[in-house]
Amino acid sequence: MGKTTNYETWLSAVTLDAEEDVYDLYNSVSNFEGSGKFYTSKEVTNDGYQYLVKAEGNADDLFLESDEAKFAFLKHLASNHTDAEDGDIQKWYKMKTELGRTD
Repeated sequence: MGKTTNYETWLSAVTLDAEEDVYDLYNSVSNFEGSGKFYTSKEVTNDGYQYLVKAEGNADDLFLESDEAKFAFLKHLASNHTDAEDGDIQKWYKMKTELGRTD
């Protein structure tokens, strides 16, 4: 088990099957908690915080060494794994789930 700081390398080994997986990853990283198949832990350092993101079935963890790295990853996730116009994954996911409803 190792750590990587490369988003695409890590994301290529993680299966994002549906919008829910993207939202769960966003939620886990944003709130440093478990969400779906993802779990993010937050550690206090002398310079701020660092984050370790784990995904079920993935041997490597994603290491985000600062808040700046966390926000850059979330922006990358929104830009490359959603069609959210403004990069707002919460709004994007809400719209996707509402469009999928058949009331």
